Amino acid sequence: MGIKDLFTPDFKSEDPAKRLKALESLKDQSLLAELAMNDPSPRVRTAAARKITEQEQLIKVALDGNEIDARLTAVEKIDSQEKLAEIIKRRKNYKLMGACFERITDREILSRIANDPDYNRSARRLAIENYADEAYLSDLQVAEDKAREKSPEEIAAIIDKYGGEKLVRVMGKFRGSKNSILALGQIMQRGGDSAVMAMEYLAKSLNYANPIISRCAEEQLAELKDPELIARLIAMIGSTDLDERITAVLKKVDHPDAREFIEKTDN
Repeated sequence: MGIKDLFTPDFKSEDPAKRLKALESLKDQSLLAELAMNDPSPRVRTAAARKITEQEQLIKVALDGNEIDARLTAVEKIDSQEKLAEIIKRRKNYKLMGACFERITDREILSRIANDPDYNRSARRLAIENYADEAYLSDLQVAEDKAREKSPEEIAAIIDKYGGEKLVRVMGKFRGSKNSILALGQIMQRGGDSAVMAMEYLAKSLNYANPIISRCAEEQLAELKDPELIARLIAMIGSTDLDERITAVLKKVDHPDAREFIEKTDN
């Protein structure tokens, strides 16, 4: 270790593990945003973005971050749907737009985007698709002030009526509701083409800021029995910032494929 290293803050260390550890005690929102936007390590970037609480800094990361991972993490924590719509207008990254649309449930905002020529063609098309999905909300009653857990029979009837993929997309937009998480779990256990999408939404919810929601998502995923879905969940490791959360879920899954994976990783 050189003299210079003695006076270098850990969040500026060349060792990404030290920078990641330094985040545990770092509270400066501007500094966290700077790390989320510019750090060369994806783990540091996303961890920094998750620690940001100031909306202004989250918006800054979503708009100007160098890498898409931290920008997507920031979008998950932005409260204002108007700001999300603004990000869609100003940035044309397809993944970023999709993440913003997942958080927008206001039909007026969706309708405005769909009809505003200042938005690019892809954004307007996504808005039209999402606006159409909103027509299902009154029937599904997933808004938190009305929501109630639906029986497997009710979920099956709605899937038969509207199609599993559309139902999952709408439920996925309301992942802040515990009842939506429970419904996604029911859809996942029901199997079929929509089960994979439901499982992926639940996996994304493992990092949800509200611990009640993240814990509920973990409980639903821990009930996995389908080998194909377990394999797909395992395949998500290494492609997102959810590795530790997914591994924790797999330790709870009562299936030989999950146990085999955990035994290999432990060795």
